[in-house]
Amino acid sequence: MKIFIIIALIGLLVYLIARKFMLTTSGSNTSIVKASQRQRFVVIDTSSPLINRVTRSTLRTVGIGFLLLLLTLVLGMKIKILWILIPLSLYLIGQFFVYTNHIKSIKNQRIYFNPETYEVLVDYIKDQPLSFNLMRDIVSVSEIKSVQKNRDTLFGYYKLHLKQGMVVIPYLIEQNDNSTNKLFFTYLNENYKIEVESKLFPII
Repeated sequence: MKIFIIIALIGLLVYLIARKFMLTTSGSNTSIVKASQRQRFVVIDTSSPLINRVTRSTLRTVGIGFLLLLLTLVLGMKIKILWILIPLSLYLIGQFFVYTNHIKSIKNQRIYFNPETYEVLVDYIKDQPLSFNLMRDIVSVSEIKSVQKNRDTLFGYYKLHLKQGMVVIPYLIEQNDNSTNKLFFTYLNENYKIEVESKLFPII
């Protein structure tokens, strides 16, 4: 009887995660900035192949977490020492929530960068656009990263503290391998002293 209750609870958790996944990956980023404001600006964004790779990697990790949790709960009734594996399985499952949090952050904003003037325009879906100069308007930069990689992906983000607010940029944007992204993040890393903090779950 206990096993059926455990399976039912895990099934409910899988359903809730799948539902959250569908809500996170659906929809599109609707711009609220006029086209004339984007002239000479290049989008600093992630890429579909990168997102697909990270999605597959995260789902594998979460799947392993679920299997480990199920085996621990079933076998742990006879072999008590296996209960120590529960924190590990929950950590693996928790990577899904880090993933969806970062994808949501990426979809909620669009970053435009002018490589000639180093002007940056952040176009938010629900908030007013924010503009700043990468050379002049940043007060400080901090970096929050995961304690370890999820397979080949390291989750984390930059926090740009500005004179007029703050901008959060997930690693998934930095990991997009194109010349404009490289220019943006190279300048950021070479010209600012970045305070780095590691977290178990780097939620934005």
